[in-house]
Amino acid sequence: MAVNQRSVPPWARNPQVRIGAVVAVAQLIGIVVWLLVRGDGNGSGTDSTATGPAVGPVAATQERLRSLSIDEGHPIYWAGTKANTTYELTRTSSGRIFIRYLPKGVPVGVDKADYTIVGTYPVPNATGVLEGLAKKSGEQQLSVPGGGIAVYSTSQPTNVYVAYPGSNLQIEVFDPSADRAQRIVTSGQVVPVH
Repeated sequence: MAVNQRSVPPWARNPQVRIGAVVAVAQLIGIVVWLLVRGDGNGSGTDSTATGPAVGPVAATQERLRSLSIDEGHPIYWAGTKANTTYELTRTSSGRIFIRYLPKGVPVGVDKADYTIVGTYPVPNATGVLEGLAKKSGEQQLSVPGGGIAVYSTSQPTNVYVAYPGSNLQIEVFDPSADRAQRIVTSGQVVPVH
């Protein structure tokens, strides 16, 4: 009996296509966040979204992340250091910054949603936005060390959104395990890169 193997089209072997797919996923996450917060009703009517050059995905050191934070003029959040891990950095042109934790041996730009990601997004009155979101049906609120607020949708518990009082930054923690995503947030692991 012969086994037929599916051939991979040439475009699927192209690393630029894979990188483009990761950037597209990052932008899709950003659109989801925008859809969540656009109806917050805070009436601010302001848009403090930063603009600038898109970056990545690229491997980044803690020093590179710290330097980017200084360049951005605001903290970039992550889940801290982790041994044998590559920190994959992606920055969209609208100022959304993603740090993905890739285990040793996993290439930067891999097109899989199997790894922890921490995103930092400019969002005016981020705490107020999440407080409003927490009041909606199907949303759950978590306690966060440092006086922050965390909210996740019961229909998508793998994505937890965090904000701290007085900040115009929203943090998103994604993990394929909802329990792990929530534990990362409630344990106090989500901190600015330092």
